[in-house]
Amino acid sequence: MKHGHATASTYHPWRMLRTDWAHVELEHTDDIPCGRLADTNGIDHIRMRRRLYQVERRCALAHELIHLERGNTGECSPALQAEASREAARWLIPWEQLLAAVRWSRGESELADELWVTVPILRARTGALRAVELMEIAFAVHDAHYIMPGDE
Repeated sequence: MKHGHATASTYHPWRMLRTDWAHVELEHTDDIPCGRLADTNGIDHIRMRRRLYQVERRCALAHELIHLERGNTGECSPALQAEASREAARWLIPWEQLLAAVRWSRGESELADELWVTVPILRARTGALRAVELMEIAFAVHDAHYIMPGDE
């Protein structure tokens, strides 16, 4: 794995592109298949849709870097796309940050904003949680919203 971000620090896909993938050309274009934010040839070229929000660019780049790291060339199956999204979500959303943010957020849009990801990337991350992680989130949410009974 080329990225060295095992800590809970924020993952920076732009920094990874510059340091680990300096040979890769990034092209901003509107010539991207409908429904996609970006694509790659899996070797040395990423195309990204123009006029994306910063958070969309961040998530799209992380996703495409997964394809580059794995050497995915050509059209990827929906299963490979989902796998790349799950891996990008793990890079972009460290467990400790997810657990901290879920304590106070009131919905997935607010949670995604706090974690600086898109809702689809957040869903990829939460959809891949193990049972023990889901339990930890449930306890954290319960504890954060539990109101102590008044002294009577």
